[in-house]
Amino acid sequence: MSRELRAALILCLIVGVIVGAARSEPPGSTSAAAETTQQAAPKTPVRLLSLVPAAEGGKPPVAEVDDAGTRRLTGRDGATVALTFDDGPHPEQTPQVLRILRQYEIKATFCLVGEMARLYPKLVQEIADGGHRLCDHTVSHDTSLPDRDPDVIDDEIAGTLAAIDDAVPGVAVPFFRAPGGNFAANVNEVAAGHDQVPLGWSVDPGDWRKPGARAIHDYVAEHIHPGAIVLLHDGGGDRAGTVAALPAIIETLRAAGYEFVLPRG
Repeated sequence: MSRELRAALILCLIVGVIVGAARSEPPGSTSAAAETTQQAAPKTPVRLLSLVPAAEGGKPPVAEVDDAGTRRLTGRDGATVALTFDDGPHPEQTPQVLRILRQYEIKATFCLVGEMARLYPKLVQEIADGGHRLCDHTVSHDTSLPDRDPDVIDDEIAGTLAAIDDAVPGVAVPFFRAPGGNFAANVNEVAAGHDQVPLGWSVDPGDWRKPGARAIHDYVAEHIHPGAIVLLHDGGGDRAGTVAALPAIIETLRAAGYEFVLPRG
């Protein structure tokens, strides 16, 4: 056998040993390439309830009333928080929210869409009977309301008031909330003509995007502050995540020393 042929055979044997070792790598072992990939992969942060700020900590991120005259904070002293629910009443989700609030003995503010109030007057009655505050969220939830003529703006606000009054004659509706949060001086002026205070918020977990109950809870817990008004939804789509998150939100904030209140009118 020639020297060249012997060298070629030895080289083949060495390659075979290396390949065999790689194929026999035990389950769960990690190659260098795999290790690099795993190290680069971001880890999901774990949010703990203990991260909720203490009741006395943190300043509100907004003014109590902004330049357009919209209330952004509860207006109550101390570590207070107000829950608000938009776009209802909804035939399934609103009763679920009401049951949870009743269980925890909490009063909230419901910003009702006039079209929905017409469809479900008994739910409007149930909200009022539960001691919750009512809020006018316009007839059709027109997010371009500031661009409309004054008569159209008035019809949207007055129409919802009429629908609520038909369901619960004489009930007070002290608040107005602009669809999409598009408050403007011209809209707020019309609301003031109906003795309504424009009601905004300071904590918005974006529950309408349906991020899931855990994400909704965590956002509220991480952004809570004294005087917070929290924007949630019981209507306008599938709000199962909001309903599922609500008990945990209440328990977390109570454990952190917060008191649930109604906003000042």
